[in-house]
This record gives sequence, structure tokens and C-alpha cells, in this order.
Amino acid sequence: MFKGIFIKNFFNLIINQGINIFIALLATRILFRTLGEAQYGLVNLALSVVLLSSITVSYGYHLNGPKRIALFRDESKKKETLINEIIVTRIIIAIGMAIILFCLTYFLGFFKSYAALLYYSLILLFSQALFPMFYFQGNDKIAWASIVNAFAKVAYLLLILLFIKRPEDATYVNFLFGITALIVYIVSWIIIYKKEKIKWAWVSIHNIKKRFVENFQFFISSIAGHVSIHGGLIILANFVNSSVLGEFALAQKIALLMRMVPVFFTQAILQEASILFKSDKTEFNRYVNRIFIIGLSITFAMGLITIIFSKWIIFLLAGSQVLYSEAILKILAFIPFMSMLNFNNMIKILVDEKKHLLTKATWVTAIVMLVLATIGGYYYGGYGLSIALVITEIVSYIVHSVLLIKNKNERA
Repeated sequence: MFKGIFIKNFFNLIINQGINIFIALLATRILFRTLGEAQYGLVNLALSVVLLSSITVSYGYHLNGPKRIALFRDESKKKETLINEIIVTRIIIAIGMAIILFCLTYFLGFFKSYAALLYYSLILLFSQALFPMFYFQGNDKIAWASIVNAFAKVAYLLLILLFIKRPEDATYVNFLFGITALIVYIVSWIIIYKKEKIKWAWVSIHNIKKRFVENFQFFISSIAGHVSIHGGLIILANFVNSSVLGEFALAQKIALLMRMVPVFFTQAILQEASILFKSDKTEFNRYVNRIFIIGLSITFAMGLITIIFSKWIIFLLAGSQVLYSEAILKILAFIPFMSMLNFNNMIKILVDEKKHLLTKATWVTAIVMLVLATIGGYYYGGYGLSIALVITEIVSYIVHSVLLIKNKNERA
């Protein structure tokens, strides 16, 4: 049964990511050629800043929200309350983060070189607030998520084709990305509320405070995780020109899409692993280890294929040969495999809600990444940053493993 659920969930997640990759290939090719390396680099830089900020909007509910939804499947009132409280909490945080980023840029002079880009990118915070993935994942309806994602991404691609015609249009790229997602997500929630007979209700301040306290550690660890993944491009912007930044961003975009595969493995089994963890820990370990071996095999093969065909992947995206991007992609190709090493640790932490361990591990990893990325970026530019990102994944695995072993010994 569990194997069948894993295959169904993983297959749907792969379809979902397949849509992302296909649209990303087309959009990147269009944008890179239309905007040029410099403007494309700034678009991705603004996107990285907002994505780092958007993790505050998720507030850790992408980690434990699906589990909570799964536990409340047969308790409609509790599920209704949970969904409303998560959405309202996220909207409030999105408003707060938008105000903070605007003030940092307008009044304090941060992000000067791409201020207009950043202002238009703030819409992404609100689309993240209404991202319904936690609901779909908790109800094992990931196929619905693929359909929703397809609508949003296709609409985004059409708008790019219609409105992005010259380098000066770079300002609107992330806005189009955010507005299409926001509209599709709002429509999705309307359908979900009608189908599930959920009543919308604004949440009391007391309950919002309770949600803030409840998920604070997951929130803190999520920030650290995103710093580790997306912070490198922001650091690199201080050491290279916009053209080099754009060429690096081209390769990194592919690596980040590939890095989602280990996340899919986690998402595909989290609900069933949670059930097994409570009922049969021996079977839980066997089940997780089987999926772990499959994941390592797939991500290793992905890395080899990416290295072999890196020249053609970059050519497909850029429309021309970009040697620098090709070299960077070869270094980043094994990031998914390195990330998959940490699969067992993440499952154990999430099913047992070891928030304090996750917070420690992710922040130690983030600090190491910032140090390595700064040193690597300063001395070797994009090459140094690429190596720093690969090493960071290894450090993450070691830190999570050590903390879990230490916690187990303390409890023994």
C-alpha cells in the first residue's frame, strides 16, 4: 500500500516538476535572448531576494502543514480552522515583508541597482501566501497541484511572449510570474472551499499568535535553508559584473530545478512515513531506507547525464554556446545527489517534529555556506561559489547526522 502511494505521489510530483522544467526552458531561452545577460542576471537577483523573503511567508507550514492536514482528514471542523489560520497568518506576514523590503529599498538605499525590479517582484510574496501545496500534499491530491501549477506556468509563459520584447521590459518579468500564480491560487482556493464546504473566516489575533509561536522554529530553520540555497547569488553579485551574474544564474536555475527531486522524495512519503513512525518503527526504517536507495540512484544518474549533456542543455536555454555557464553547470550537477544524502535525516526530523534539531542544523549549515560562498566568490567568482554550494550540501548531511545521533544518545 505504502509503495503504491509513494509511486503515485512521486509520479505526480515529477509531472509537476516536468512542467516547471519545460516552462523554465522556454522562458529562460526567451528571457536570456530578449533581455541579455546583464538584465537577466538582475531579474534573477531580484527573484532571489524575494524568494529569500517569501520563506518567511510560508512560516514553516510547508514542512508540517501537510502532516496536520493528513491527521485532520476526517475532522472537517479542525481542518477548516487549520486552513483559515494558515492562510491568514501567511497573508499578514506577506504584508509585513512587503513593507520591510519597500522601506529597505526606498528609504535606506538597499538594492539600488534593481529597485524597480524588486518593487514589481513583491507580488510574489502574496502568491506564496496563497500557495495551496500544503493542502494538496496533506490530502494526497498532488495531481491537483500539477494541474494548478500547469495553469499558472503556461499563463506566465504566454504573458512573457506578449509583453517582454526588449531589455527595458525586465522590470515586469517577476511581476508577471507572481500575478499569474496569485490569480490561479485564488481560483484554486475558491474551488477547494466550495468542494470541501469550508467557510472562510478571518482568524482572531489570539489564534494568529498561537500559530506564530507554534511554528516559530520551523520558520527559523526554513529561513536558514533558503539562505543556503538562494543566498549565493546575492553574495556573488558583490564580486562579479551583471553579465557574469546572468551566465551564472543560467546554470544555477537548472541546478535548483534538479535539486527539487530530493524534496519530492520527502514530500511523496511524508504522510505515510508519519503513520508508520507511530505504528511500526521497524517497518518505518525499512520503508525509508528503500526509498533512500532509489533516490540516491536517480539523483546520481541525473548528475552524470547533466555533466555529459551540459553543453547542449546550456545551448538549448541560451540559444548559443556559453562556456562559463556550461562549466558552472558541471560543478553544480551533483547537488541533487548530495542533497539526497540527507533524506533519511529529514524524514526522521519531520515525522517526530524535532524542531530544535532542524533549527540548529539548518543554521549551522547556513553560516558555513555564507562563509564558504563569500570566500569562494571573492577569490574565484562563480566557480568558487559553485564549489561552496556543493560543499554546503555535504556539511548539511554531516551536521544533521551528528545532531540526530547526539539527540538519540541523550534520550537513551
